[in-house]
Amino acid sequence: MAENTCTGECIKCSFQQQIYCAAQHGHAVMNNQRTIIARLERIENALSVMSGPALLINPLEERKAQQEAGAENRASENKS
Repeated sequence: MAENTCTGECIKCSFQQQIYCAAQHGHAVMNNQRTIIARLERIENALSVMSGPALLINPLEERKAQQEAGAENRASENKS
């Protein structure tokens, strides 16, 4: 019996083979989706543990960044 090898050119295969491959791809996608959801749940759980007030740094929080020159350790020159 000849062994078929997938070339990725589905148009060259018979209609029955295309249906079989589509079912196999759908099954693989469902398995991958279960794996992805499980990983996301683990990430959510890990992040929920770190959700205390001082544990996460949010660079987008308003008015908590330095207002002065900062790293230069000197006052800004634009004082009014």
